[in-house]
Amino acid sequence: MIDRNRIGQQLGNYRLVRLLGQGGFADVYLGEHVYLKTQAAIKVLHAQITDDNMEGFITEAQTIARLKHPHIIRVLDFGVQNNTPFLVMDYAPKGTLRQLHPRGSRLPLSTIVPYVKQLAGALHYAHSQKLIHRDIKPENMLLGHNDEILISDFGIATMAQSSRYQHTQDVVGTVAYMAPEQIQGKPRPVSDEYALGIVIYEWLTGSCPFQGSFTEIASQHVFASPPSLQEKLPMIAPDVEKVIMMALAKDPQQRFANLQAFANALEQASGKGLAWPSTSGTDLSLPPSAPTLTPVLSESELLTALSPPVPGPTRTSEAVPAVLAAVEPLTQLPSPTPGIPPSGQKPPRRFTRRALLGGLGGLVVVGGGALAWFMLSQSPFAPSHATVGLKPTATPSPIPTATPSPTPSPTPSPTPTPKPTPTAQPTAQPTSPPVSP
Repeated sequence: MIDRNRIGQQLGNYRLVRLLGQGGFADVYLGEHVYLKTQAAIKVLHAQITDDNMEGFITEAQTIARLKHPHIIRVLDFGVQNNTPFLVMDYAPKGTLRQLHPRGSRLPLSTIVPYVKQLAGALHYAHSQKLIHRDIKPENMLLGHNDEILISDFGIATMAQSSRYQHTQDVVGTVAYMAPEQIQGKPRPVSDEYALGIVIYEWLTGSCPFQGSFTEIASQHVFASPPSLQEKLPMIAPDVEKVIMMALAKDPQQRFANLQAFANALEQASGKGLAWPSTSGTDLSLPPSAPTLTPVLSESELLTALSPPVPGPTRTSEAVPAVLAAVEPLTQLPSPTPGIPPSGQKPPRRFTRRALLGGLGGLVVVGGGALAWFMLSQSPFAPSHATVGLKPTATPSPIPTATPSPTPSPTPSPTPTPKPTPTAQPTAQPTSPPVSP
């Protein structure tokens, strides 16, 4: 019979002071170095070493002792006394997470996610060293001096299984977290991921997903789906449940590739890895509720439409604002040219300077040269007396003036009086002899 009350005994250089905890594979005592008076945790395995399994124990102890990670308990020494193997490890004075959070406790994601990140980092490192823990549970998660998480019992399950000591009753406390392939005797690194998923499920809901005897729990791990998290926690985010259920997939190939990927996915799903809006880059996305302005014209059309036109009498070179061009067609913009009224309004009738000058010129050179005639004919505001009695087909001819002709006329012809008579008829002019050019 195995003596499980070892207080006061000495194993190696350590005297066992008090019992810290008991598990399915080992009991843990607080030990004090007989010479240095330093404290350490002494884990006494329930297994008994024989000549057949001694080499396996030593190899496993050497592998565990090589692990160096800030979230893994260090193994300081290994020994065998009276066929009882024991490990000397760092002492974590603040106890385990099971003691900090007793069974039935429900933890928020804000507490769970930091735990998972530390645990995942330690397990990922151990897997890179070709070591599987095989017994992930809150009892094997310790609190360090600075409240950091420390995983203990690496390789203890392997050392116990390598011995001839096997007892189903001592495995009941662990089967609740055991992966289907591990129950079938084929553990792999993602088996630790499955066990961590069960621990997270328990932290969230207060209980493990599968209940019953050893056989019932093992059968449910292999064949039954875990109860929905949203049925127990209606407020939990769907993405969080998807991440946990992926880690609890029956097929190891359907789980996350490694523990780091699992921890990152859980952190993002819980909202700690997201930030909105993002201001770190230059590509700032609009919130979903913000309207998006869709340009009416393409970029090339906008460049063409917004280019300054050639100045003319009826248009200026003022550019159309780009914001308005992106909202309304350019044809709907009011004309920016001064002097031209908007469409739908008749321009007011007013005399222009050009018309006044034309009228004055017509009065001065009535019946004059071709230039004066052209200007008078094109002006819409010419005086009414400039066209009275004139035939439209009459060809322009030099108007008789008072200039003396070189040849005196033999017969005096009636000449018009110097004073202009408003009633003078144009038929009196042909009586004067033609003047040679």
